[in-house]
Amino acid sequence: MKSQDNNALKIDFDVATSDGVDAYIQYWKYLNISQKDSTIYYSPISRNSNQHRLTLVNLSLNTEYYFNVVARKQQQKKISKKYNFRTSTKVPWVPYFRNEDSLANVNFAGYLHFHSRQVPGFLFIINGDGELVSYQRNEDNFKVSKWTQNETLLGILSNDTLHFTNGKKIIEYNKFGEVLFEAETGKNGIDKSFHHEIDLDSDGNIMTLVYDEREFDLSSVGGDIKDTVKGDGILVLNHQGEKVWEWSVFDVANPLDDEKILKTKGDWLHANSLFKDRQGNYIISFRNLSQIWKINGTTGDLIWKVGGLDGDFEIPDELVFAGQHDIRFNDEGNLVLLDNGNETFRPGNKRSSNKDGLLNKNKDSYSRLMTLSLDTLAMKVSLKSEVKFPKKYFTHSQGSAEYINDNLIVFCSTNTKRLVFTDANGEVLGILPLEYSTYKAQYIKELYDTSFVNE
Repeated sequence: MKSQDNNALKIDFDVATSDGVDAYIQYWKYLNISQKDSTIYYSPISRNSNQHRLTLVNLSLNTEYYFNVVARKQQQKKISKKYNFRTSTKVPWVPYFRNEDSLANVNFAGYLHFHSRQVPGFLFIINGDGELVSYQRNEDNFKVSKWTQNETLLGILSNDTLHFTNGKKIIEYNKFGEVLFEAETGKNGIDKSFHHEIDLDSDGNIMTLVYDEREFDLSSVGGDIKDTVKGDGILVLNHQGEKVWEWSVFDVANPLDDEKILKTKGDWLHANSLFKDRQGNYIISFRNLSQIWKINGTTGDLIWKVGGLDGDFEIPDELVFAGQHDIRFNDEGNLVLLDNGNETFRPGNKRSSNKDGLLNKNKDSYSRLMTLSLDTLAMKVSLKSEVKFPKKYFTHSQGSAEYINDNLIVFCSTNTKRLVFTDANGEVLGILPLEYSTYKAQYIKELYDTSFVNE
């Protein structure tokens, strides 16, 4: 048994067996009661070997555990005698400090993932009691991170603390803390920097938003003959670092069509969220437009736009969103998003010389989690549900929100450095203050599949 270097919450066990054996560890907290009355946890399984490195990745600090090693081959199973160990009373310094009372009314099954945006950077996983159960440290700053469907952690890295969400490095860790993939701007044909979103698609490829800077002749609107417009794109890489697919906003939109391009050219549309649907199309959010686009995942064609000044859908005034983040489709096929709510736009509202389509700026702004139904035949938007968060936790930019269960929501209020837990009515149940801001918080139902226990 050995804790990993600089990580007290990952413990390795080296187990020797005969050839062709599967092995895993079952463990439980010492509660002075029998094993059958305890919650049993399991390590990931090591298959078909005689030398097994079994790593526990879901532990609490300062806790005594009992454990057995389980070895099996074909229909035979052997369980070792009972052992015990105690985890460290503290970890090497990490910027997460649990408020023991803050989740007293929140307790939930599963986990939350978020990161600490600083140098050095940290990826965190906490359980439903707010206890830190896993972390990953990097000497650079995690700008954005994601727990993927392949049980890995992806991050966009930078060595600065100035830019909120963009960096020039991508890294992927497995649940044991081993590096699976790295990519960097300026290497292996990658000529763009990454920002705002990182995830795996259904094929296991890495998809991310990138900045795309191109030269345009803006002299017709008072700019230079050789002027630069900073736009956005989508980049998909396989795990060999090869480009699988690439798209640019310039493929479907012309900056000269924007009458304010001289003011907006430094960050034209500001893409901030990316999702790939079951049909293989991309859903991309543009904050500066308060608009969401659907892009054909094969041709790159623009299919529709929802929201903003020239959206394709009819939207009731009370459902108009602005500065949105964290977009995706849920299992029922509804569009889910965090409406930052700092500005209000209405489709068709004429732009004024100083408001750029802004209808009003609400002094009593609040953020809300919205679930919207899109009728793509009638081209209308209707409300399925919304959760309005207290004004004091309003986040004018960044952030995320999602349902943990039918009556528990986690809202990442980036600007106030809080994870806020509410019920479906927006009533606060608990708050986790963070030392450093995080861009998003993500609910994880389970850290890894343990169905092998019943094989």
